[in-house]
Order: sequence, then C-alpha cells, then structure tokens
Amino acid sequence: MPSPADPIAFHLGPLEVRWYAIFILTGIMLGVWVASRVAGWRGDDPNFIADVAHIVILAAVLGARLYFVILEWSYFSDHPGKIIGLQLHGLTIHGALAGGILAFWLICRLQGRSFLHWADTIAIGIPIGQAIGRLGNWANQEAFGRPSDVPWAVRIDPANRPAQYADASTFHPTFLYEMICSLILALGLWLILRRFSRMPGWRDGTLIALYLIGYGLIRWLIESLRTDSLRIGPWPAAYWLSAALITVGGAILFTRYRDREHADRSA
Repeated sequence: MPSPADPIAFHLGPLEVRWYAIFILTGIMLGVWVASRVAGWRGDDPNFIADVAHIVILAAVLGARLYFVILEWSYFSDHPGKIIGLQLHGLTIHGALAGGILAFWLICRLQGRSFLHWADTIAIGIPIGQAIGRLGNWANQEAFGRPSDVPWAVRIDPANRPAQYADASTFHPTFLYEMICSLILALGLWLILRRFSRMPGWRDGTLIALYLIGYGLIRWLIESLRTDSLRIGPWPAAYWLSAALITVGGAILFTRYRDREHADRSA
C-alpha cells in the first residue's frame, strides 16, 4: 500500500489544506447524510440531524481534543500554549464519541425527543464517518501498526517511524483495517435495522448498543497491532475505553430487554 507523496492537498494563499482535513470533513458530511437518510426511512424528520449536526460535531471535536490533552498532560503541562491549536493531530475517536454522544443526549432531552430512538438512527452514520476519517491517518502516516511485509503493508517515511522500528520500512496499515471493519459494522447495523426494527419485540437503543459493542471489539483487537498507543497505566488507553464501550452497550441491551421480559410476564 503506497503512502501519499505529500500530506498537503493544495494551498489557498498562505493556508495549507491537508488531506487529513479533507478526509475528516468528508467523513463527517457522509455520516450526517447517511443518518438523515436513515431518519427518513424510519419516518422521522431527517432535518433534525442536519439541524443539530454542527453542535454535535463541535462537542465531538472538543471531546476528542480534551481526551488527548488529559492523556498527554505531562507534555501539555509544560506547553500550555499548545492545548488549543489548529494542528491536525491530537484528536481521539473515543473522546469524540463521548463528547458527541453527550451533546446529542442533551439536545434530545431539551427538545423532548427519545434519545435512544434517535441514537439508533445515527448509529449507522457514525462508523461510516469514522471509516472515511481513517484515510486521514494514511495521509499523515500515523496510526499504523507493527512492521510487516504483507502485500498490503504501508510504506512509512523514516521521519514518521517509531524509534524502535527505524530500520523497518513497511508496517501493518491498522487504519485500513479499522476502516474496513467500520464499513462492515455499518452494513451489519443497517441490515439489522431493516430486518428487525419494525418487529414488535424491537426496543429503542438496540442499534446504538450494538454499535458500541461492535466498535469496542474492533478497536480492542486492532489496538494490539498499534505502535503509537496512548496509555493509561500498563495498558493502551484504547483497551480501557473499548472495554467501557462494550460494557455500556451490553448494559443498554440488558436493561432494554429485561424490561421487555418483565412486561411480558405482567401482561
């Protein structure tokens, strides 16, 4: 798998427009569009997604940055001027999920909408946006895995290689693995929604729970190949956060379908 010749796509005067930004923005727009289409298919107002997207996206970016700063506080405590910046790195998916979902929950609560119902609607758009955004890691030559000579290995420039692997030239494209798995997850969620969401036993929250479990498992497995993981204690931070996603998703399924069993018994 070739690496990009230049992370900068083009210039607008003195402004550098990077491929990373293009892929991230494309992923966001595509994810919002898919979620709006899903809302229309479910008979809901598709404009609601577009109307709140800017708030949710801003909260996701802030969450992604805050999470990174907290984990790298030993560096930022000595360089506070770099906490807030326009650099196109230092964003984390787990932080983005926490910030974006919290903002979406608050909006639904303030507007009197069912959060779990709408969370199921956006659950398909989230992994699609993540998948496209992962191409930004390819453009920046980051988030790759251990050295590898598989046919699809990505070539990394010497300046971007981890010090312990300075002599290696090709690495596992873990960003590509996550991209493919995220697209498969999105497809699986769409098939489940179409097949089961209009059946009597369906409970709101099912799809977002399956997304949390699915992405948690995907990231847990792929993280074992990464060489640049942020850490909490002895383990990569993604292990802890992926475990949290799986736990929350499992708890949602348990509580939603436990309530169903209680309702059936009392009927």
